[in-house]
Amino acid sequence: MSSDNIYRLAVHGLAVQLRCDVPAVTEALDHYIEPFIVPAFPQGFGAVSGAIRAYDQREVLKCLSPTARRLAATPDFLELYQEQERYWVIDERWGLCEINLLKGSWRSWLLPTAARDPVRAVHFAALWPMAQALRGKGLHLLPASAISRGGSSYLILSPFGIDRELTALVQAGWRVIGQSWTAVRHEGGRIELLHLPGYVERPVAPAGHAGLLPTRDRRSAQTPTWIDLMGEYCGAEQRYGFCNGVIIVEPGRRPTAAMSRIERGRAGVALRAAWPIAELHPHRRQGQLLSQIAQLCTCFEAELTRDCGEFVDAMARMASGKVTSSRRSAAVA
Repeated sequence: MSSDNIYRLAVHGLAVQLRCDVPAVTEALDHYIEPFIVPAFPQGFGAVSGAIRAYDQREVLKCLSPTARRLAATPDFLELYQEQERYWVIDERWGLCEINLLKGSWRSWLLPTAARDPVRAVHFAALWPMAQALRGKGLHLLPASAISRGGSSYLILSPFGIDRELTALVQAGWRVIGQSWTAVRHEGGRIELLHLPGYVERPVAPAGHAGLLPTRDRRSAQTPTWIDLMGEYCGAEQRYGFCNGVIIVEPGRRPTAAMSRIERGRAGVALRAAWPIAELHPHRRQGQLLSQIAQLCTCFEAELTRDCGEFVDAMARMASGKVTSSRRSAAVA
């Protein structure tokens, strides 16, 4: 990073220039982008650009449009508005972000409260808008985990944290491509999973009656602890892998663990329902990743319990081809 707080990044071959003027999130941001920092771009090399700033009401009001229309809610509880090629993403916990897909740029303004959880603030202010800007160039950044063992790699889409499951998988010999975010692209007729640095979240519930709060308020009330598994388990990191399958975790933990294969005819619908990030302009050509994954990879649905060892056993059965289709998939097929 230069003295003017500007990072120049080569994210799996794509140029990104990012400025951060919020010291409270700099350490968390460095963790995610440090492997991609380069001293300069080749002359004439076009880059996606982003900026992270402290919230300034006067500046924010100038960028808003009173004619923007509200879009459907996103999987991560963000408010989304659109006017032509411009989008505004609002999260009352962290701040506001303006994305211009035509220009390939974004600006994020972080509230002072974002300093309480700088890792999640970086997800909102840097990774989420970067994902939107890079999607048009064929690289998809997803808030999802990816693991590999024995030459087979799998993407895991879960609506809740699976830090204990990832830890148990690492202890069982699996390697991690992505802990919390993974880069995905369609390359040469295959789906490629690419490493992104990350953390897993180990939330600590506060004292009192947090369990009685609504889900969103309960999440906000928790004090998260972020752990880098690669720091705890040296040698467990893997840079890339070709995706053999996608594990779609059902919401909530169940009394009994289960895993079943989703018939190919239902895979696209299941992937769309579980996709962990809203896709701006999803009908453009680059928005075909879901159908490509459904065609090229085997999809599974999993029900997890509080015993993470059961998921490790289920993954072993799946990797050895011992998981069959669910009755629901067979009925639909």
